[in-house]
Amino acid sequence: MVFTFPQTIDQMFAMLVPLLTLIIGLLYLVMPKKLLEAFGLEAVEGKPHAIGEGRSSYAGILIAFGAACLFLQEPLALQPGLNLVLALAWWIAALGIVLQVQIDGARGLGVVCKLIFALFMGGVAFLNAELVNLNFALPHGAIVEWVIFLVAGLTLILGLISLLLPAVALKILKLKPNAQKLHAVGEVRGVLAGFYTALGFACLFFNDPFIAKQFASIILAGAWLLTGIGRFISIIVDRGATLYNFAGVIFEVGTGAVLVGLILGLI
Repeated sequence: MVFTFPQTIDQMFAMLVPLLTLIIGLLYLVMPKKLLEAFGLEAVEGKPHAIGEGRSSYAGILIAFGAACLFLQEPLALQPGLNLVLALAWWIAALGIVLQVQIDGARGLGVVCKLIFALFMGGVAFLNAELVNLNFALPHGAIVEWVIFLVAGLTLILGLISLLLPAVALKILKLKPNAQKLHAVGEVRGVLAGFYTALGFACLFFNDPFIAKQFASIILAGAWLLTGIGRFISIIVDRGATLYNFAGVIFEVGTGAVLVGLILGLI
């Protein structure tokens, strides 16, 4: 894991999307209530700690993506596979925002700005990416391949639920739209759906072992591990000491730790 300071304008430009993605993830980690409320979401009645999902479900995967794209490349900007996954994540987020407009009735300047931002982020990331062949294949017996396959499949399913069934996703997260922004029911169609869907899809369908089974799988491990850590922080800071959150920490940290151990050959 190496970070190389940019030496040229092109290298600085290549860093822009990963860096902004990382910053957004850190903002969700530090101030989840403000960000979620700004987008029209709040905790359901009797579950005020659920606002901490911003620290876990949102922050974990964004931080993992941003950090991986910044640190898992040497020299800088020569990791086109990760940039492709990042571009896909932001473009699916843009698609989710379009669905929020068309299906959930979202209107206003804020929605337009979010759409433009997601399209811009995806476009810039794509400029530093290379296309790969797509191919779906079942694992060939190695336990590490099966674990990555199963976790990636779960990640993809969670992303698709957020994209296509946002009300179900909000119920899982114990969040709801506030009374003034009922269209926020589709808020999870954006970043949350984009990054989960893109990551799961890349690990399952990118026909490039170096990208799909090494770098994308490291992001997958980091995303689950950081999600669990964010949930643990939420238990303390947001007073979310519930059975659901404790079980979530065990599952998410455990899943991430097992993936890290298998990928690094420690297990």
